[in-house]
Amino acid sequence: MKITKLLTLICIIVLNTVFAQEKAENDPDEPVVTLGEISSLQSKVLNKTIPLSIHLPENYDSSRKSYPVLYMLGSDYRARFAMLASTLDYMGEGQIPEMILIGIDLPEGNRILLPTRENQDTTIPDNYINFFETELMPHVDNKYRTAPFRVLFGGSNSGFFTVYTLLNNPLLFNGYFASSPSLMVIPEVLQQKIKSGSLKTLSKNRFLHIIYSDDEGLTNHVSEFTRVLTENKPESFTYKVDELENQGHVPAMDFTLFLLTLYPDFNPFNPGENLESLDKVTQHFDRLSKRYGYEIKTPISVIFNLGFHTIRSKNLIAAEEIFQYSLEVYPEGKESYFGMGLVRKAQGQLESARVMFEKALTIDPDFSLAKRWLQRLKN
Repeated sequence: MKITKLLTLICIIVLNTVFAQEKAENDPDEPVVTLGEISSLQSKVLNKTIPLSIHLPENYDSSRKSYPVLYMLGSDYRARFAMLASTLDYMGEGQIPEMILIGIDLPEGNRILLPTRENQDTTIPDNYINFFETELMPHVDNKYRTAPFRVLFGGSNSGFFTVYTLLNNPLLFNGYFASSPSLMVIPEVLQQKIKSGSLKTLSKNRFLHIIYSDDEGLTNHVSEFTRVLTENKPESFTYKVDELENQGHVPAMDFTLFLLTLYPDFNPFNPGENLESLDKVTQHFDRLSKRYGYEIKTPISVIFNLGFHTIRSKNLIAAEEIFQYSLEVYPEGKESYFGMGLVRKAQGQLESARVMFEKALTIDPDFSLAKRWLQRLKN
């Protein structure tokens, strides 16, 4: 895919809700994206303490949802971790589901994830796979509300480890993102694992996406790897390769493209142009739940957008049904009460509208939209 087409994909990421600037307006002195918390895990497998960087969805504490988990290798590169965290926040619920981000710091450098140079010993990367499976993932699942859907992301040497993990234990993650992976390391071993390893007998759906640039000397290595992969992959396994033009090692746009490819049709609805029914919208997310193997609730932003435009179309009976559904699915969501308040206002039930706006403010006292509409009722 050419770089112009890829840039076009990125440019379409615009969240079409009235809440897009809500957080920035409410807290101008606070960062819109926070990196979260620094943690650590004592590993018996690796015989050392592993520093972790944790970023949770904005509404994690007030919601009841479970979230898929994205594991990032090399989160000690703080600028990169911040980019992933902000991308997940920005795209969450608009282009992709909200996700928990778990960063694994690599203070010794990502070279630690490669086989040794002297004799190509894979003991350390093998131990890191064991660490993920027996220590880190159980720890994360026990501490956070996680959905049974996991993605591994790595760049450069960490990208090699992502591919190496897929070939050794393909069931460990559902998706594997490798940016500029160092496939020139033990290429014969990787090819042999493709031909006769665990991937060969894979029966569950798994996905690999490789992104690299044409100016970093990886084209031949990726081409040979994917040639062998194509000849030997099982039907349940799919992969995609994007070669970008003149974007350098570990291209900056890789993560957004990974996510758009993993969730290509997460939210196809634009009620401003084509007003769909609530049933059609919820059925879409039911299908996504079956495809990805975990419950993907209809996002509250999608429900609100649909309800808001239904009010504008003067179909108040349908709008009431939409926001009643929102209250049932998201009883903790300020948008559910705010939307029902708009319905009551349009119906002329001003006292009921006031109650709904005040309930939204009980959930979030800084909710500026609810404040403004409540003030309008008083004027």
